[in-house]
Amino acid sequence: MNDETSLNSSHSLGPLEDDMVVAIVGGGPSGSGCAIALLKLAKQKGVNVKVIIFEGKVFKKSQHYNQCAGVLSPPLDKILTDDLKLDFPYDMTQKVIDGYILHGLENSIVLNGDHAPSHAVRRVNFDEYLLHTAENRGAELVQARVTDIEIQTDGVRIYAENGNYKADVVVGAFGLDDGTGKLFERDTPYQQPRFLNAIVTKIHPDEEFMNNFGFNIHAFLPIAKEIEFGAVTPKLNHLTINIAGSEVNTIQMDKFLNLSEVREVLPPSDTWDSNELNYYKGRFPIGLAKGYYGDRYVILGDAAGMVRPFKGKGINSGILTGIRAATVMLENGISRKAFKHYVRMCSKLTNDMPYGKVLRFLTLRLAKMKMMDPVIELAGKRRDVAKMLFDCVSANDSIKNVYIHMLKHN
Repeated sequence: MNDETSLNSSHSLGPLEDDMVVAIVGGGPSGSGCAIALLKLAKQKGVNVKVIIFEGKVFKKSQHYNQCAGVLSPPLDKILTDDLKLDFPYDMTQKVIDGYILHGLENSIVLNGDHAPSHAVRRVNFDEYLLHTAENRGAELVQARVTDIEIQTDGVRIYAENGNYKADVVVGAFGLDDGTGKLFERDTPYQQPRFLNAIVTKIHPDEEFMNNFGFNIHAFLPIAKEIEFGAVTPKLNHLTINIAGSEVNTIQMDKFLNLSEVREVLPPSDTWDSNELNYYKGRFPIGLAKGYYGDRYVILGDAAGMVRPFKGKGINSGILTGIRAATVMLENGISRKAFKHYVRMCSKLTNDMPYGKVLRFLTLRLAKMKMMDPVIELAGKRRDVAKMLFDCVSANDSIKNVYIHMLKHN
């Protein structure tokens, strides 16, 4: 479809009908998940819709690096198999993750819940897998960045680097890409969510070190002013290291790598040089976006701020919001009123955000006051406290339920 393709102006804002076009801006888990769900549900309903995905990055054999640590957490396996009829990509696993080790200044605790393991993968490979599946199931891929959008009463026009396209509805699945976010902000009431900055790097130890590292993610709540948290995640032949904070940069990453509690986890300092590390910068949301739906548009995943509070599980949330938006477009329509069903379907996620905000504040205060060690010590004695810590670190349960559990046991 290109600029010569006409849009059927008689198409209503009701449920998607034959020959209607859905444009998805972004081919990551949110966008690809939405496309796969749209095509599956449309086929079940006997509706012939066209899905176009716009993605400027080439995932296959790409050097693109995502600030996401690339950990596929439960229940992603059920989401893929039950909701998208898609095999979980076990063959991509670089490391099976059994749990977490939470570090204070002096104490640490192993947190393993009664749950299925997570799978550390190379994120770009997982994104390519989902995008390739969407193509195989009938989506058209436009390998180009979107440069502008116009949402009109009778349709949507998408301007891309290779031409312009017409659609009936546009889906924003662009993560926290600031340039694309501003395109939506210009033409809709959408406002990007608040976010933290993230810095990611990786260290390649020798084979013996990696074999002995274990199967846990090491999580840190350092007292360094600028750093809210950090993590060291084992992969196949390297450690992925990430930190986050409102204004983190490479200087803070250098400080983090030199913290004594972090040094104890990393390879011996004489086996790697911080000056030779490659650093990557990204963002992740810590609040809900404004105006993330309206007539002929809806925003998904990170771009909508739809992540689990405190600990993101952004891949799971992205795919789930894509599935829910697809369901609403086929069942209810593409109007602002119809997309209120999407809001209600995501209410379990959004209603947990105020609790997550409070928990984030309390955790940061404890860390800055050097009080995490007593909490970790208590968790070593009380299983209920250890479970609460695990649920917070892993996002295994809602923060609201963590609070309820805490009140019941104190």
